[in-house]
Amino acid sequence: MFETRKFTEDILAVTKEKAQSIIAEAENETEKALQEAKARFSREAEDVIRNAKAEAEGVKRRQMSEARHKVKLQEQLEKDQILSDVLQQTRRKISEISDDDGKYFPFLVSCITNAVRELGLGEVVVQISAKDLKRVDKTRLEREILKKLGKHAKIEWSKDPAEALGGAIVSSTDGRIRIVSTLDQKFEALESKLLTEAGRQLFGSNP
Repeated sequence: MFETRKFTEDILAVTKEKAQSIIAEAENETEKALQEAKARFSREAEDVIRNAKAEAEGVKRRQMSEARHKVKLQEQLEKDQILSDVLQQTRRKISEISDDDGKYFPFLVSCITNAVRELGLGEVVVQISAKDLKRVDKTRLEREILKKLGKHAKIEWSKDPAEALGGAIVSSTDGRIRIVSTLDQKFEALESKLLTEAGRQLFGSNP
């Protein structure tokens, strides 16, 4: 009976020792797993934070870029509007020239004379604006043109008005060759140069 009890106690002692060893090992493994998990979670958290920061920086850069683009776009729109106003005022000034007979009549004589001379033809057709058809003395105008030409030329005055603020369109009798010498054409020819000069003076650069 004593031997049986002692044998049982020995087995229990060995079992208990083994159990404690297993428990200790399990606890070690558990602690190790916990530490690894903490480390992994910490790395993942850092990655998340780092990615979030990078994304936030990206969003910030995009927003700043868009803001700068909007500012530049608005600035360009305002510049364009100012330059458009300059062109309109210039066109208005040019239009006012045709209302000043003292300045306009010599200009009209010069426009037609130069065009006739450039064509080099003995007979031409001249178109002037509807306003000029009504108010300009064509006999006087023709006399001044021939005087400046210094030679005889036949001028036919077209009844069809030129669609222009002023000036004239001079063409051959068959209409195959013509020279446009209107206020509108002169304004268009100067428009690009005017925009460049206005941009330089107003903004310190080209528009």
